[in-house]
Amino acid sequence: MSRTASERRQRGVALVLAIFIIVVVAAVVTLLSQWLTLSSTASGHQSLQLRAFSAAQSGLDWGIYRLEHGQSCNTSLLLQDGSLKGFQVDVSCQAYGPISEDGQSHTWYTLTALAHSGAAGQTDSVARTLEADLWL
Repeated sequence: MSRTASERRQRGVALVLAIFIIVVVAAVVTLLSQWLTLSSTASGHQSLQLRAFSAAQSGLDWGIYRLEHGQSCNTSLLLQDGSLKGFQVDVSCQAYGPISEDGQSHTWYTLTALAHSGAAGQTDSVARTLEADLWL
């Protein structure tokens, strides 16, 4: 039984079509894999940013506490517990005053907290700065 020329051509077209489908599926799988990797990295970095924000907020709270208790708010913290472990927070403040109002003397403070973790330039490096004003 010999095959006709038409049957041989049909087998050739099926082979080309099969190779094309395999290439398209492989490309889609590769793109999805890269997208998932990027999505995972972005999610991890977003989590680090949220932790940095919380560490900076903790630094502001610590600076306010120190001011309210008559201590200097210029301080550094190395957080060592919980999800903020490894963050360093540098707290500084600038005093304006005393300002007299209705016979009472007040001081206006601007507090700045810089929370950072990881080495600069590395993928796990993150920093966040928050400011607060306080009237005592």
